[in-house]
Amino acid sequence: MKQNEISEFYDEYVQRQLKIGANERLISLYKRLLNGGLNADSKVLELGCGVGIFTKLLSKKVTNGIIEAVDLSEKSIAVARQELKDKKNIHFDVADVVKYQPKNDGFEMITLMDVIEHIPLEHHEELFGNLARIATDKTNILINIPNPQYIGYARINHPESLQVIDQEVELFSIMKHLEMHSLELVYFEKYGIWEEEDYHFMVIRKKRPFELKHLSDKRNLSEKIFHKVSGKIDAAKYR
Repeated sequence: MKQNEISEFYDEYVQRQLKIGANERLISLYKRLLNGGLNADSKVLELGCGVGIFTKLLSKKVTNGIIEAVDLSEKSIAVARQELKDKKNIHFDVADVVKYQPKNDGFEMITLMDVIEHIPLEHHEELFGNLARIATDKTNILINIPNPQYIGYARINHPESLQVIDQEVELFSIMKHLEMHSLELVYFEKYGIWEEEDYHFMVIRKKRPFELKHLSDKRNLSEKIFHKVSGKIDAAKYR
């Protein structure tokens, strides 16, 4: 499928996104970012921002930092700019996220929230290569996708619910791209929003040399006591 056909689909998808608004999925993802360290000074690259609904959530916390938001759909970006015109620290761009070269750098977070399943699988290697070049040693790449088994189920039972490109993205294929570009998976969770285990969330970063760091050195006295007691309780369970 040609890129202009994909962008035209999302141009027409604008009103549906606006109608849905900040649903339970986006709010849960926003909370995950808050737990992951999102703060007033954060620098965030949001790839696949659509009409800026998640961007608006991010802007509630990121008041001093920078949000750079990108989407393939020119109409979506036009709507996002209008909706967030008073936010001077948000920079929007119309571009292909696979090849995108940011205007800023030093991002703590790069987000692709329900994005990569809409990018043709044959472009995923290039996408992850680009992410590896953009990321620094302090960047977390945050990806949320539908469970591929759920996409497969929908393809058979509810094909009308799928977008113009809606693919099963298997963890194994992601891991191959990570290995190729010196990235590593540091967190993975299969969780549910509307159905049991209907989504996958993952955190990726550049590979780092292993350093021996004793966890006990980071614990205060009360934490050391709790850890020691917990260990004894756990050991007792297996006697």
